Amino acid sequence: MRMLIFGIALLFGVDASAQPILAREPHTLPPFAVVYVQNKSCSYGKVLRVVGSLKGLQRKRTCVSVSSAHAEF
Repeated sequence: MRMLIFGIALLFGVDASAQPILAREPHTLPPFAVVYVQNKSCSYGKVLRVVGSLKGLQRKRTCVSVSSAHAEF
């Protein structure tokens, strides 16, 4: 019985921690926050990883594979 409850809790915990992939890059993004954006700037099977920056600096944008985007969080 304990294993069943533990398995269900683990299953829901993994689903709750998944990082969604957005359609558009957000206008405001807190410093060092990470979002994943699906757009045409990256090749097939990759998403754009955007890291927020401090005021006055450019955001860091890199293309990463979809599988690494889900595994990173």
